Amino acid sequence: MSDPPRFAVVGRVNKGKSSIVATLAEDDTVRIDPRPGTTTEVREYPVRVDGRTLFVLVDTPGFEDAPRALAWLRSREVSAADRPARVAELLRAYQGTEEFADERKLLAPILAGANVLYVVDGTRPFRRNYEAEMEILRWAGRPGMALVNRIGDEDHGFEWHRALDQYFKMVRDFDAFSVTFEERVKLLESFRELRPEARAAIDEAITALTAQRRRRRGDAGSEIANLLLDELTHTEEIAVAHEAALEAERDRLERSFHDHLREREEAARRRVEALYAHGQVRFETTSLDRPIFQQDLFAEETWRLLGLTPPELVAASTLAGAAVGGAVDALVGGASVLAGT
Repeated sequence: MSDPPRFAVVGRVNKGKSSIVATLAEDDTVRIDPRPGTTTEVREYPVRVDGRTLFVLVDTPGFEDAPRALAWLRSREVSAADRPARVAELLRAYQGTEEFADERKLLAPILAGANVLYVVDGTRPFRRNYEAEMEILRWAGRPGMALVNRIGDEDHGFEWHRALDQYFKMVRDFDAFSVTFEERVKLLESFRELRPEARAAIDEAITALTAQRRRRRGDAGSEIANLLLDELTHTEEIAVAHEAALEAERDRLERSFHDHLREREEAARRRVEALYAHGQVRFETTSLDRPIFQQDLFAEETWRLLGLTPPELVAASTLAGAAVGGAVDALVGGASVLAGT
């Protein structure tokens, strides 16, 4: 079996390289930080489904001194055919030193056969000093694609495309923070054109990831359905000697009821997060609190909070009934008194 395709994600520091790696690899262990220079070493992130590695993303440090590195490459005239060997000379010439340290780290996987994914920030203006980075990558001699990421609010995509089209076989817009599954698949389809000999491997990756998504959605749907079933049928019961004793127990039972809902919802959310490989992420969530449930069900403010119209609320309350609020059964002379929320 041939080795899986490898893609080196390269570019200047703080342009979203690690965010793109984390998004494509679905790996929340990738270090992402707004401060520049978070990635200081080369690290590989295999994309696996069912234990099989489909392709490998290589996160790299950013370019630090590309103009000087390019000047070194050009200090001796070589033919286009010999340019990759000249880049390899740069790595050997400064091995064991601090000179061109980041350039050598990011170029090593490319010279070893990885394809190039060059990342820029399309919300910042294009500057001529980026051309040194792109020219060095062209000298390395591997197929390359440019990804125009979006980190800020401005849009300089048009000028970036005009420049990048001169250096890369393909240029794609790719917002790492809002990308959909369909957009990820389109990017993988572009990988096929970038490296035709890896077409079969990329097709297999797309098929496997699509099947994985289908399973995830089914499993997540089952998890949510079970959550709703459990919460809609949960009751809190207590036997009391007389009706007056019910008031003393009401608050305790309501707290117990809401604690159960919170714990059950949190457990289900964690399982769904794990399905989508978000095990390391910590989300800020609004607690399921009692005051909302203590509002008048037919008050205008309650309709607004729940996003329901009055007829929808009537239907919902009729269908759900006591199951939504929970039931506190007070056994008083054979009578049950509803004391839920």
